[in-house]
Amino acid sequence: MSSQEDLRALFRLDEPRFVGCYDPANRRTADFVDGCLALPDGSDARRVTPPAENLTAERFHLYGALDLGALRQEVDGPYREVHDHLAAIPLFGYNGSAFNGKHNEAWAEHLMRSLWSLSWQHHYGAALVIHFYRRITPPEYQSAAHMRLVYAVAAAADWLTTATIVMDDWMDGARLRNGHAAWHLQHPRSFANDGVIVVAKTLNVLSAVVPDRHPFKREMRDRAVRQVAHFANYFAYHSMMDLRRAEASSGGAGHSPLTVDDITADDYQSVVFNRATDWIHFLVDMSRLLAGYGAHLTDGEVFMDYVAGASTVGCVVDDIVDASTGEDLRCGETTIQLILAVERAEGRLGPIAAEDAADILRTLRDHVGVDTDTDAEAVRRMYVRHGIPELTLDYLEAVLNRVPQLRRAAMEECGAPGDLPAFMLHWLAIDRGGNTERAQESGELLGQERFRDLLTQLTHADEGQATLV
Repeated sequence: MSSQEDLRALFRLDEPRFVGCYDPANRRTADFVDGCLALPDGSDARRVTPPAENLTAERFHLYGALDLGALRQEVDGPYREVHDHLAAIPLFGYNGSAFNGKHNEAWAEHLMRSLWSLSWQHHYGAALVIHFYRRITPPEYQSAAHMRLVYAVAAAADWLTTATIVMDDWMDGARLRNGHAAWHLQHPRSFANDGVIVVAKTLNVLSAVVPDRHPFKREMRDRAVRQVAHFANYFAYHSMMDLRRAEASSGGAGHSPLTVDDITADDYQSVVFNRATDWIHFLVDMSRLLAGYGAHLTDGEVFMDYVAGASTVGCVVDDIVDASTGEDLRCGETTIQLILAVERAEGRLGPIAAEDAADILRTLRDHVGVDTDTDAEAVRRMYVRHGIPELTLDYLEAVLNRVPQLRRAAMEECGAPGDLPAFMLHWLAIDRGGNTERAQESGELLGQERFRDLLTQLTHADEGQATLV
């Protein structure tokens, strides 16, 4: 027998089953989709249609109000049921292999269900998709069958958000997430591939679960692909900082790789947009497409300014609370505290003594972006010496003052729900069983007397009073 014949016999290449072992159509996926979208009463999300009137709408039609108590129950209840079901949806390919199927899919299912506890801020991404859909969709399109599809898309959006959290925690050297050891510490060998799995499962759900007859199925999937490219670009900055820190620790530069010239207000605005605004717009966009709003809906500069304003408030709150962890200081990521410290040192916030300016600039040069607790503490002490925390609160108050104007302008442009900033701020302060990271600190910050009237303005949307718990 020739060597070629030996190989064919060994691998049984002539048998049809070998040719069919790779199954790009993934026939088993249909079973998971059936289990997710077919309800016991016979209704099925694949047989319902999005609101036809929204296809040509030029403005959002608004319904209901903000009810965080009900939303929390929805996320922990029916949404969680769909999420856990989709966690077991097969990955495309290699399903004919017992070895790959048994190991890869078992790990993927464990990953998706375990990451539930490590998702950012009580499943912020899914909650916003669900909330925004309910605000812009007539009640008759919020049936159990409709909502099963919404929960599926919300799970996909939440998974993409979680993929960025896993990577961000590693880049920042974070130790905890929601009271648990960060994922990269629990799984140092697999965590990079875990991000790939999460992205694959996300695209799988959007491809398999959203009905082909939905007018915006392609756009939803394309929007998710764009987000993958977005966070790949975002993390390039962190990767370079990590490289520079490694070079410094091996005998390179003896101080921070972050120069004071890099710390500018324009850079901060760019970071805020890339870190938060585009993500919030992505989540809102997924809800908009689910609800059937087409290209006629104005989604222009005013609406983006509104989303950016709401996102900036959330980022500033997160930056202030982050000071207790030192993660941003360790990685050298631009924050509003750093910006204000530079502004103070360079005299743009009023006159400052030369020795004080030198102290601020020396501390930033030597300690920001240096990956030790000692350096982070040195920066925090400098903040206190020069009143940076008070300046940061003043900045937050100024941003909050402007958001109601942005909200009114967005409502005039396209009827955008006015409770988006309130949702973001109050969801930040949710404490899920005492384990939500920094929730107590966020709540205490937002509860300060100087912010109460502003928060009340944001809570009561122009189109009606919101219910908060």
